[in-house]
Amino acid sequence: MKSDHKANFNKIISILEDNANLTQAISMSKYMRDQFQFFGIKSPLRKKLVKEIKAMVKPNPSVEFQEFIQLLWNNSHRECQYIAIDLMGTFKKKMDVDWIDFLEHLILTKSWWDTVDFLSPNLLGNIFSRNEVIGHRFTDRWMESGNFWLQRSALIYQLRYKEKVDFERLARYILRRKDSKEFFVQKAAGWALRQYSKINPEAVREFLGDNQDLAKLT
Repeated sequence: MKSDHKANFNKIISILEDNANLTQAISMSKYMRDQFQFFGIKSPLRKKLVKEIKAMVKPNPSVEFQEFIQLLWNNSHRECQYIAIDLMGTFKKKMDVDWIDFLEHLILTKSWWDTVDFLSPNLLGNIFSRNEVIGHRFTDRWMESGNFWLQRSALIYQLRYKEKVDFERLARYILRRKDSKEFFVQKAAGWALRQYSKINPEAVREFLGDNQDLAKLT
């Protein structure tokens, strides 16, 4: 690991500690069902701090930069994962297939909706839109994985595709997991359908009409 990665990481932790708010930290942790620690830095202030952090770490789509993202992801405070996401978002259009395995690893680590719902449609969805064959290979596997976060990711990776959504594939995925009792899978299916209904309401209406046994949440 490059020494400057560790040095920059330590600087970021110092910045976050200087801006910590214990009262907000307790509230934020409670909102996330006490699954994660927080410094207590809300989104507006974090976005402001990220501007300073970007200038320091110079985010880039190199595989080497994954080491720095991993340092942030390993930290017990949730703001570190949010900052990692903020940094990766700056170069999402330049990410290539070398990022797929790493992003899948992040989906499966410290998993919750707040990270998964960014990683899948914003980062992986972007890569898959430029590498469809590879993308399908991953999402097909995710649907059969037995891991509901990967299944959710397969259902929502097309959220930003608009008219380019492969609705046949989405419909097949929804039907494949229609008996799932998992909230995050049912909700993902409904979210994907609602999003596509803005583009093609007739297709969604017909799909729902033909499949009235879908979960009520969906």
